[in-house]
Amino acid sequence: METHQPLTLLCLGHMRWEHVWQRPQQLMSRFARRCRVIYADPPEIVGESDRPHLREEPGAAGVRVLRPIFPYNMLDTPGDNYRELWLSLLPQMLDVAGPNTILWVSSPLANYLVAAALPRVKLAVYDCMDDLASFRDGGQMLRDREAHLLQLVELVFAGGHSMYEARKTLHAHVYCFPSGVDVDHYRQVQDPDSAEPAPIAWIPRPRLGYFGVLDERIDWPLIAAIADLRPKWQWVLVGPTAKVRSSEMPGGPNLHYVGQQAYAALPAYLKGFDVATMPFALSEATRFISPTKTLEYLAGGKPVISSSVPDVVAFYRQIVAIADGPAAWIETIECLLHAAPEERQARQDRAIPVLDANSWDGIAARMWEIMTERLART
Repeated sequence: METHQPLTLLCLGHMRWEHVWQRPQQLMSRFARRCRVIYADPPEIVGESDRPHLREEPGAAGVRVLRPIFPYNMLDTPGDNYRELWLSLLPQMLDVAGPNTILWVSSPLANYLVAAALPRVKLAVYDCMDDLASFRDGGQMLRDREAHLLQLVELVFAGGHSMYEARKTLHAHVYCFPSGVDVDHYRQVQDPDSAEPAPIAWIPRPRLGYFGVLDERIDWPLIAAIADLRPKWQWVLVGPTAKVRSSEMPGGPNLHYVGQQAYAALPAYLKGFDVATMPFALSEATRFISPTKTLEYLAGGKPVISSSVPDVVAFYRQIVAIADGPAAWIETIECLLHAAPEERQARQDRAIPVLDANSWDGIAARMWEIMTERLART
């Protein structure tokens, strides 16, 4: 390893840095305590530029953010396309990173970028945080590109046990790292002096809450049925929408969409939930997910109900209520709402060792140890 150059971690992100604060931001902000971190946003296509270039964007927690800018007219020009524009900017991004660089990607769509960058990086890591091929608009193309990516990288971190099981025989160095939690951040919920945010303070109780991306993984018919059968129960849905049409999302007087909120504000919203929910549809898109919000809800001390997502059932069923279908959800929520104080406390006590074992600080430290050991061997 070249010691005269600072070690840099270059993350080719598949979501914007300012998007929902989740696994990439949690990890990169912690790696920034150990090395330089550069986060590359997905490209932005603009009409007013005459050439592709990199634009500096606001970062956070020591992370430098660069965004590729693609001119719209160059995408329309015969012979030029998205991939070629990316490849034209990659050398410049690698120059900024320097010769002592760890390359980090989270999407199979980055396979051609990894292939092009390999001669100039010390280590390539694939953080498989989602099984993107199972999502809407996924499919065989993404599976083929992931197979190629697995041939290129030296380390694979799987963001859940189901994803790990599906990939552990496909690469020699696959490690299971389900998403973690910043316990102190979400324990603010239990501060008696903290207040609910104004956008939901007026909403009657009881409130069934969710925060996260609102997309095709949500069981919208389930939410609609519960809202119709229990009109006095209020749904509070916090987060941006993606890959879902507005016509798929139910409406009504007891359904409240409050949009994307800053990570710093999420504990206040969680404080306003009476029951924290994970109403995921049971489909290919949720077969491999390991929801980060499971631990975040639990750190806030809230009762949690989830559909029978495999990873939740396998690892949290002693702490999280599991139900499928409107009737079972309604019955289970009734029990959670009317649980005795000692029952609530027992659930929180069972959550403590699980939370302590899954902090983002601990996950980042273990990942860093694996990466630096691998660097030392090369």
